[in-house]
Amino acid sequence: MIRIFFAVFYVLFISSVVQAKCEDEAQAGVNWTGCDKSALDLNGVDLKGAILRRVNFTETNLSGARLQGADLNFSILEKTNFSGARLEKARFNNAKINAADFSDAIMDEARFSRTSIKQTVFSSARLNKTYFYEVKIINSRFDNAELNKADFSWAKLAGTNFQGVNAQQAIFNQADLEKADFTSASLKSAKFEEASLLDAKFNQADLSGASIRGAIIDGASFGKAKLSSTIWVRYQRCRNGSVGVCE
Repeated sequence: MIRIFFAVFYVLFISSVVQAKCEDEAQAGVNWTGCDKSALDLNGVDLKGAILRRVNFTETNLSGARLQGADLNFSILEKTNFSGARLEKARFNNAKINAADFSDAIMDEARFSRTSIKQTVFSSARLNKTYFYEVKIINSRFDNAELNKADFSWAKLAGTNFQGVNAQQAIFNQADLEKADFTSASLKSAKFEEASLLDAKFNQADLSGASIRGAIIDGASFGKAKLSSTIWVRYQRCRNGSVGVCE
């Protein structure tokens, strides 16, 4: 009986601790692991370094919030508003992101490894050196975002809108970019090696010094694209001043 009493007491104690943790107020370093934080207004809160693994943030407003270094791995981010938030070095590995808004957010060196991203907006966000390894992105927008030195290796990005992005030295090696749109993008020294660029658009883009070595470019358009010193599909280097066609 004594053992049963202590076992029940222990379970109740642990439950109360978990409940208290989820009720902790929003503050830097808070641990909300596994908590339901859906449909809340957390506009502008300070969650720097917070542990937010497996948290349900469905329809929560985190616009303008400070989430530098926060751990959001495995979390549910459906219709979550991160517009204008500070997310440098935040981690979203294996998270489920659907119809979220990251427009104008600052996300340098954030990590999205193996994350599922659908119908999400990154318009005008700053994503320099961000890691998107093996992500699956569907019907999402990065138009006018900063993606310098970002890594999209092995990512599935078919149909993604990259219009007007600044993605110098970004890496798209072996990515699926079928029907992706890079119109007017700055892609100097970017790498698209062995990527699928079927029907992709690079019109008016700057691909100077970039590499599409080994890429599949059937149906891709490069109208008025700058191709100075671009490494073309079969390893040839385009002449300086090449525009639209690798010469």
